[in-house]
Amino acid sequence: MLLAFLVAIALSMLTYALSGARSLAYLLYFLAFLPFVSIDPESGGLQQLSEMGGLNVMLKMSVRLATSAALMLLLFRRRDALRHALRPACWPVVLYFLWACAGLLRAESPWVALFRLGELLVFFLIGVCLFLEVDRFESPRRVARWHCLALLPLCLATMYAARVNPEVAYHEGLGGLRLGHKFVEANVLGFAASVVMLWATNELREKRESARAWLYERAVPLVGLAIAAFILVYARSRTAMVTVVAGQFLLWFPFYRGDSRRRALFALSVLAALATVTANSATITEWFLRGDSVVDLMSGTGRTGLWRALISEQVPKAPILGTGYLTLSETGYFEHAGTWWTNAHNTYMFALVSTGIPGLIGVLAIVFLPLRATFRRVFASQPEDRASWVLLFALQAVVAITCITGFGVSGFPNPVMLFSYAIYLYSVATPRSAPAPARAMLPGPGSAPPWKLLRRPQESTP
Repeated sequence: MLLAFLVAIALSMLTYALSGARSLAYLLYFLAFLPFVSIDPESGGLQQLSEMGGLNVMLKMSVRLATSAALMLLLFRRRDALRHALRPACWPVVLYFLWACAGLLRAESPWVALFRLGELLVFFLIGVCLFLEVDRFESPRRVARWHCLALLPLCLATMYAARVNPEVAYHEGLGGLRLGHKFVEANVLGFAASVVMLWATNELREKRESARAWLYERAVPLVGLAIAAFILVYARSRTAMVTVVAGQFLLWFPFYRGDSRRRALFALSVLAALATVTANSATITEWFLRGDSVVDLMSGTGRTGLWRALISEQVPKAPILGTGYLTLSETGYFEHAGTWWTNAHNTYMFALVSTGIPGLIGVLAIVFLPLRATFRRVFASQPEDRASWVLLFALQAVVAITCITGFGVSGFPNPVMLFSYAIYLYSVATPRSAPAPARAMLPGPGSAPPWKLLRRPQESTP
């Protein structure tokens, strides 16, 4: 499966080239998603110190350290890096990190927990680096494009792995085969596909920015939309499908007055969705159940019982500091209904148990502040940027919903965490509307050579 990892690297670089981004920071950001790919069919990542010697873990750690170190060098060469990282809107992230560090001695494997917690902080600093290097000079449409397309290689690499080594790409459950297993987990695939689909939908309905960029502004979104739809159907992630429906609803909802075209499209979309659901209710029900009963589905396949047990049994034991980052009890595991659980399968619950009530408040602030900031920008931005801010608001809603049943912004490192923290500062910093770009978005006839396009753009005078 080492070949599949090399293919994933090639796909990341190809997607970066097709995204139109011309920044070393964004190239490293695209590559930063590679450690979420696993080449070992028996193990997915680092949870104990005993797993440090495996090729899978060492390879992923090497890529993580290399990309993170390069991005940190780009960040700390700037004198104002610390000032931006310590903005009041960023305090929840910093305080959550410090609070989680305070409880590390209670964790079962404190060194592993410290390394994982360090990854969370690095993901946030990657967002600061992208903001200082590129994002604050660009329009929200371009920023959303680059952040969303960074997840597309996960989908493409999984499709390749499914063809050459199905045992690591497919998982067989009660409802049949699902795309997504050890190579890339099914819920991760669903999140990546939902983000790409929302971006592609928004991109295709907006006017093209350049008459010479049809390949970048129409062909790439069309291909991305087709791949995302395929992944969503065959990954069978119920959370991802819910987030797509919610995101599409927000994309087409007429937030502001005076847009009769949007109102008409929204009404038609709702009617078309209702007709589709009515005509295919049996197929949709079978897809959602995945071999489970309706009772199991209503209980979150046993998760709601776990959450009640954690609140009643574990939280009272350590309500302030928690049990330690990445742990659910003093021994690291929590026994419920005859099963040893290593994850709460809910970001908010995991934060409450492992970092206490202050940690839960921090996670809620980390999720809520970008939601509020992007929602406000929908109404405060220039007309040409409104649709892009609606997309960014929808993406933040996707992250918030994903945290209910998945990893999210706290816990074991995952693509949701990297994606949300990488765009966090741009979302809460309320950058200037539609700034004049310091460089061309897409390459075209007469564009500068690639080595010149990697230079840092010059700051414009406010």
